[in-house]
Amino acid sequence: MEQWIYASEGFIQADVIRWTEGIYANHRRKNAKSPRLGERQVTAEVLEETNDGWLKLLVLGSIITKDDYAGSRLPLLKPREQIKRARKTVERGKPERLLWSDETARAAICERSKFLGA
Repeated sequence: MEQWIYASEGFIQADVIRWTEGIYANHRRKNAKSPRLGERQVTAEVLEETNDGWLKLLVLGSIITKDDYAGSRLPLLKPREQIKRARKTVERGKPERLLWSDETARAAICERSKFLGA
C-alpha cells in the first residue's frame, strides 16, 4: 500500500512526489493578472534538481482538485511528460513524498550526497 509523508526535508533524485498547483488562464495583455481557473494535484518523479533551484520532473499523473471556472475543461498534465518547476513552487503546494520500500537506502544516498557536496 502506498504511504505518503510530508516532504519536509526536501527531495532527491528518484523520489516520487505529489503537490497541488494552481491553473491559470493564459493572458496576452501586459500588466494583467491571469485569472485562476482551478487547481490540480500532480504526481511526478524527480529526475534532476539544478543548482539554480529548478526541478526536472517526469509526470506520473494529475487530477483536477478544484474547478473555479465553469464552462471549460481544465488541462491535465499528460503521463510520461517531462516538466520543469521551481522548487519554491512545489514547496508552496504542500508536497508529499512516497515512502521508499527501503528508507535506509534513501537515507544513505542523502548522507552520501551531503558528503560529496551535492
